[in-house]
Amino acid sequence: MTQLSHQQLSRMYGKVVTTSALLGYLAIAAGAAAIIKILTSSKGRVSIPGINITWGN
Repeated sequence: MTQLSHQQLSRMYGKVVTTSALLGYLAIAAGAAAIIKILTSSKGRVSIPGINITWGN
């Protein structure tokens, strides 16, 4: 097993944090886009167990 230097370890850790942060931002953006699409549509239905919401004709 090869020991990594402090510089190599910090470089590798930085890439992992950046990738996970990017995926987190992507998930938040997709969720926000879905919520905006639901709220601005003229007709729709949301069904969550125990709650049914319908709007429009």
